[in-house]
Amino acid sequence: SRAVARPPRAGGASSSAGGGGLSAAERARIRRETPGLVANLRLFWAEANSKVRAGVMAGGGVVVLGLFALMYWLVLGGEDMVQKGEEPVRLSNQPITDSFGLGDGVTWNRPDMKVFEWEFVAATRAVVILHYQAQGISKDEVVVSVNGVDVGKVPPDTMASQERSLELMIPPQQLRKGEPNRIIFDNTRNPPGEDTWRVWNVWVERALLPEQLSTQQLVQTANESFKKGRKNFDTPDIGARNRYEAWKSFREAWLMLEAHPDPKPDLYFEAQEFMKRAQQELDRTCSKLLLEVEGYYNQGHFKQAASTLDHMREYFPEYDQPCATRAENKRVEFGL
Repeated sequence: SRAVARPPRAGGASSSAGGGGLSAAERARIRRETPGLVANLRLFWAEANSKVRAGVMAGGGVVVLGLFALMYWLVLGGEDMVQKGEEPVRLSNQPITDSFGLGDGVTWNRPDMKVFEWEFVAATRAVVILHYQAQGISKDEVVVSVNGVDVGKVPPDTMASQERSLELMIPPQQLRKGEPNRIIFDNTRNPPGEDTWRVWNVWVERALLPEQLSTQQLVQTANESFKKGRKNFDTPDIGARNRYEAWKSFREAWLMLEAHPDPKPDLYFEAQEFMKRAQQELDRTCSKLLLEVEGYYNQGHFKQAASTLDHMREYFPEYDQPCATRAENKRVEFGL
């Protein structure tokens, strides 16, 4: 007898090569189990051939990668995401760690100028000192003004711009007591230029001047402070506090003679110069210790990092030095 040819079975070799067609019963079962759009998707996938499936999977991979890229940008990128909260405007005796200016990594984009406000309140004679750090600045590029009057210029960059602390004494006649004073960092080249620059760690100090002392007493007291400062300055490595104590003594001598009537004695200018040199030593020490902290932290030596931060308190025992605040900020950042 002759063999009867049988039709190919659904789902056999020929159908799988064409994409795996389903029978009417299988389609009905899928629709009963998952009605709606999901059923249509299951039917599409079951009947699709290998090329269609590969294309769908490739497209899905692109979509997933795009979503990851979007999430990364939202979390870590984008200028609007970096600028969280309200931009700082009011100055106080605590440094504002945000940076202002123009360039990569600047917290607040201010190409032309940054305007601050500060209220001056003092019952006795006082010296007002503007503290800040700056980088990316050339000679005569950025001018500091108070209430519309230029009071100084930001010094140009040096090899240690990232670590140096800068200060500017504001003339008392330019300040208004009991009302907001406008302190402006003005980049004279922008616009039309687009020079990169930045200032950060901006704060204001109010130092009271001595009263009811004669001229002779002022000079005598300043001379004693200056001698004490020289002793500590010449022996910086004997004790951790020596650099700080030297700076503080030179500063006391300077402020004492700030109350001296004009003309100022030579010791006034000498105290200022040595105070500047002592500050440079403190800045270098601060950067070195913070670098050690970051090194320990990056290597996973968290106890050593915390111990170094504790040790920094011996070098910077008071918050009249910005490094004390920088160390505390680093402790919070690293969770130490």
